Amino acid sequence: RMLGRVTDEQLPRLYGCADVSAMLCRSRWGGLEQEGFGIVFSEAASCGVPQIAGKSGGAADAVLDGLTGKVVQNPSDVAQVANTVAHLLDDAFLRSLMSVASRERALNTFDYNVLTKSLAQVLTVDAR
Repeated sequence: RMLGRVTDEQLPRLYGCADVSAMLCRSRWGGLEQEGFGIVFSEAASCGVPQIAGKSGGAADAVLDGLTGKVVQNPSDVAQVANTVAHLLDDAFLRSLMSVASRERALNTFDYNVLTKSLAQVLTVDAR
């Protein structure tokens, strides 16, 4: 069922209900339209949920293929998508490894304090 509008406060509980999170980004119009990064992937990672992304723009940077989830090379290929989803759903051990790696990456890479320090370092170096 479609939930409609979901508040930011509801997101962690909803992600927590998921075994995997999938957003099958795809490039359109000859690559002129692509996913920039996909905050959805970092949200899922922060909740320890493995992600499945379509290879488009920055989505492949947001999901570390084989570590925090899977990147589907051709997200328009229904069989490839189905096989990827089935593989993760059928392998609880792999999902648990990806869950831990996702949460660690969220804490060590996507945390606002970490991002702020990284930005400050870049600005300090560039200012010199």
